[in-house]
Amino acid sequence: MSERSIHEFADKQGPRRRVIHSPGALETWEKVAAKLDHRKAALIEGQLIAVFDDWINGSRFHSGWAEPEGNLAGVTKFFAIKRIPIRAYFWYSKNNKNTIVVSHYVKKTWQKLGLEDIKRVKANWEREKAGG
Repeated sequence: MSERSIHEFADKQGPRRRVIHSPGALETWEKVAAKLDHRKAALIEGQLIAVFDDWINGSRFHSGWAEPEGNLAGVTKFFAIKRIPIRAYFWYSKNNKNTIVVSHYVKKTWQKLGLEDIKRVKANWEREKAGG
């Protein structure tokens, strides 16, 4: 079995869907992974890879994979893939059909959604909405 990396999903199209990362998102993964024990980081990375693989191959996200976290505008929401203690914040792209856009990763040691995370997701969403 070959070594896999979340970096495969910087922009990965599967048979049914696509995963892309906002600029800087993969760097946030590296920062949060560095804060974890190596085995824990590898385990979470493997879980995220499995979720992304399932998504691009046609599986739908269910409540065990992704939870609504907040609002972007109107009825548009953003979500979190939760693998304790990591959160991967994303939204469903309106610019690219059948695509999720990962905003960033964060190591959560608190319950409430942080204002800084909301601002970062919204800024990345605005950038993607504007075509960037």
